[in-house]
Amino acid sequence: MKIIISGKQLKITDAIKSYTEEKINKISKYTDAITEVDVVLTVEKKKTEGDVHKADGLVYASGTKIKIEARNSDLYAAIDELSERLERQVRKYKEKQKDHNKKGSH
Repeated sequence: MKIIISGKQLKITDAIKSYTEEKINKISKYTDAITEVDVVLTVEKKKTEGDVHKADGLVYASGTKIKIEARNSDLYAAIDELSERLERQVRKYKEKQKDHNKKGSH
């Protein structure tokens, strides 16, 4: 599984990169169908709210795309939320694949 991490208005440090990779790698245990995960980390400067960190994830799995977005005032919390949401969606994807395969075998 290839993980691509990029930043918009945010420098991706080695610490951010390794933390993100560690969190995103957890989804690989659910299925081998995932070929690539693109993660875009962004910081939006808001005058009233302060900085808002956004983590966008796009998972490519056997012709299917799973897109998730997470926002938080803390970058690492946004990455955690993205990881949790991706895990949930990948589990759902795997269950759908299982159900589809069961129906097709009868």
